[in-house]
Amino acid sequence: MALPGEPESLERATSKGRIGRVSSYDYVVVGGGSSGCALARKLSDNPEVSVALIESGGADDRWEIASPAEYFKLWGTDVDWKYESVPQAGTNHRIHRMPRGRVLGGTSSINGMVYLRGASSDFDSWADDGCTDWDWTTVRNAYEEMEAVLAPAFVGDRNPLSEVFLAAAEQAGFAQNPFFDSGSLDGAGWNRSTIVDGRRNNSFQAFLAQVATRPNVTITSNTTVERLLVDPHGNVSGVEAHPAGGGRSSRITCREVILCAGAFDSPRLLMVSGIGPADHLQSVGVKPLIDLPVGENLIDHLLIGVVYTSKQSISLAHSMVTECCAFGRTSFPKRDAPDIEISFAKEMNFAPLTGDGLPRYTIIPGITQPRSRGTLRLRSAEWTDQPIIDPRYLAEPDDLRMLIESVHMAREIGHSEAFDDWNGGEFFPGVEVSTEAALTDYIKESISTWFHPVGTCRMGSGEDCVVNPELEVIGTTGLRVADASIMPDIVSVNTNASAMMIGWRAGELVLR
Repeated sequence: MALPGEPESLERATSKGRIGRVSSYDYVVVGGGSSGCALARKLSDNPEVSVALIESGGADDRWEIASPAEYFKLWGTDVDWKYESVPQAGTNHRIHRMPRGRVLGGTSSINGMVYLRGASSDFDSWADDGCTDWDWTTVRNAYEEMEAVLAPAFVGDRNPLSEVFLAAAEQAGFAQNPFFDSGSLDGAGWNRSTIVDGRRNNSFQAFLAQVATRPNVTITSNTTVERLLVDPHGNVSGVEAHPAGGGRSSRITCREVILCAGAFDSPRLLMVSGIGPADHLQSVGVKPLIDLPVGENLIDHLLIGVVYTSKQSISLAHSMVTECCAFGRTSFPKRDAPDIEISFAKEMNFAPLTGDGLPRYTIIPGITQPRSRGTLRLRSAEWTDQPIIDPRYLAEPDDLRMLIESVHMAREIGHSEAFDDWNGGEFFPGVEVSTEAALTDYIKESISTWFHPVGTCRMGSGEDCVVNPELEVIGTTGLRVADASIMPDIVSVNTNASAMMIGWRAGELVLR
């Protein structure tokens, strides 16, 4: 499924220069997802350096990846790592699915394609916390340069019901916001997406497909990095990689390894290589080399849905695509930015299936500045074992309070006059679910992750940090992390745009 103008077929591009038993490069990028593809593109723009990108999954050639409406069908398939949380006490001991892309493009190949930069205060707070040169002004420049390649855009031919949602939000007190990516999120408006000409524009297509034949780029798919080549002093000289389907492992040496495997696999790979909490590593049979708080500070967004039955049929235009949203504030945001994002779905979500065939739509509020923090731990010393993921959802009482407020905000929009010709009544959870106790029960039973895990290799300069502001792993040489795991706190929006920006910004830091 090559894009127009692509220099050669995807199959040839991704197998070009497959890594042999021993190979050497200037930079090895581990993970061909959102951040990894952006980083590899930025590095490869310098013809003086050689870059190898290693991705566990295969080509992004499934038709469901290209089709924006089909991404839910990809979860649980061979292009998904199929991660799950441990049972969560805060959500009635439910286990939550954690889809992560195992394919070129990574999670940008299976996500909802929403593109939002975040609030200016998100990044200024990082800088205030010791993350030098990660303030809004600096990252905005990185976003703009990256977007010249990525080309996020507003979808055309808008769904009429999305127009109704925005009118209803304005009636409920939300100001119009013409451009969320200015750094100011308050209000309601249209959001950009990673969709080009009606097709998903994942990070591989956006950043690497057009340059895959550059002589300084080697893209190897269906190959998993087992561990880092790290000596007892913390000097990293490369990686050991294993091809899918068996065969002998290869050693790839380089000047620097840059982990872009995401908030679950970057910390897992560090820990299985001996970099992490010493007591935990010893408990699973890994010899500790560098004692760092790897796997702490796991943060994720949570969301809930309020479902309405529609009086009339709903257009299928941009089904399953979030065209617009609204941002509001609860009584106690952590920082000077909205802490509630309300999305709109032209479909029924969260409610139990009825089979009655009636059209329904969903107003979906979520908290964007959660207080709860979780952990990621190794299950064993084996690199093939999935990690233990414990987000500790709703461990902090403020998260539940914010969610209750967010449901009230959603209902204000849903009951606005603009929806009068559409609103056939609240279907789920139902207007009778109105007391704090009833809403608490509903939230605990129905709450979902927004699939935005971050923070497990925290950036900063304190004892609770894993990487410094240059993204170098503290106590090591030749090793960086550049993905959503480095976020010291989560951004107040969907995280995919920030993950790509982190990869692009990492390229700037490596090359300067």
